[in-house]
Amino acid sequence: MQSKTNYLVIGFMLFALFFGAANLIYPAYIGVYSGKHLAFSILGFCLTGVSLPFFGVLAVSKSGASDVRTIASPVSKGYATLFAVLLYLSIGPFFAIPRTGATSFAIGISPILGDQLGSKLLYGLIFFGLSFLLAVKPSRLAENIGKYLTPALILVISIVIVFSFIHPVGDYGQTHNAGPGINNAFKDYPFMAGLIQGYGTMDALASLVFSIIVIDASKQFGAKNHKDITKMTFISGLIAISLLALIYIFIGRIGATSQNLFPFSQGFFRIQGNPINGGHILSHASHFYLGSLGQASLAMIIFLACLTTSTGLISSSAEFFHNLLPQFSRNFWAGLFTLVSASFYLGGLNFIIKWSAPVLYLLYPLTIILIILVLLPRSWAITSPVYKATTLFTFIPALYDALATLASMTGLFKIPSFISYFFTELVPLGKFSMGWISFALIGFLIGFILQRLKK
Repeated sequence: MQSKTNYLVIGFMLFALFFGAANLIYPAYIGVYSGKHLAFSILGFCLTGVSLPFFGVLAVSKSGASDVRTIASPVSKGYATLFAVLLYLSIGPFFAIPRTGATSFAIGISPILGDQLGSKLLYGLIFFGLSFLLAVKPSRLAENIGKYLTPALILVISIVIVFSFIHPVGDYGQTHNAGPGINNAFKDYPFMAGLIQGYGTMDALASLVFSIIVIDASKQFGAKNHKDITKMTFISGLIAISLLALIYIFIGRIGATSQNLFPFSQGFFRIQGNPINGGHILSHASHFYLGSLGQASLAMIIFLACLTTSTGLISSSAEFFHNLLPQFSRNFWAGLFTLVSASFYLGGLNFIIKWSAPVLYLLYPLTIILIILVLLPRSWAITSPVYKATTLFTFIPALYDALATLASMTGLFKIPSFISYFFTELVPLGKFSMGWISFALIGFLIGFILQRLKK
């Protein structure tokens, strides 16, 4: 019989692993554009931003896998390595690590000093320099910051939430599309827009990494067998995702009632003439509710939260690539990833969010079907043919969505009209970038038949 305290401890630990500054900026952004349609968009956001990470943790717990490559190995060893590399690069130096610096800059520095290159360079040097030092010379500093940081961050956010009910900026605003693409169609398709925005948290990808930590913690807290680990993971996961969902809902509400803080022109809410992001929304809302002291407190706490997240991601990414290519030292990888992250950080938060979209359109469907296949009943005896066929068929529309998004962003190439027509008009849910669902079902059926024939 496991102690209820153990469930809470691991649940809060898992929440802290998932909860970063990015988990605040997305619901705030969704809220400010959704306005009166917030309920639909935040529901979609919670499905991908809350449910998928939970199922990801359960999948790894059920599989008993020791790392990401083991989970994906039923497809093939080569695919498992490639999938793990892309996953670590996404939650590491390409998007998640630079986003920590860009988010803390947008909330803490940009409102005071502006978005000039000089201030951005100086802040980046300090932020990523500290991240690198903490990653290559582990100390109890990062651990102690993390131990007290999450409660402090939740406290400040809770105060802002309470004041948003007592003295709101305004009523729920009008609904606006935030740009082209289904992920920004908050007025036309609020549920689907929220669903795709949930990809941006990257928590479903991270769940395949974080779950290993949860399993190890479960063993330390007395889980003696696979059944105990699964039970502890399930209950702890419920605690973590419940907290995440509550914060998403209330932060979304702050965004939806804060439209009066920003001028609206040419289809966007703006600050200093540029489109806003979730960091701007939180910074200005906290200043409205708590004044300069509240804004400064939120900025400092988010700086520390981003610092510990950045440190952890640099360390874990360097460890993975060192194990993959041991001829290069762990410190070499940490230095390389810090430099890459700092380079992407200079583009700004909007730049990072924008360029992550094509990659997430590709990786998320592949991650979702992997999680589902692992969670299927053991009595189905799913083997390699099913994994291979389902993954292959899922990859086809996922690749189209990624390339189509990249084409619309850059204008460097164009998808042939007959291919676009097929994937957006003929494939079920294709116009919502969800055509991979029907492809995955077809692949699963083919793989299941091949598996039976092989037997």
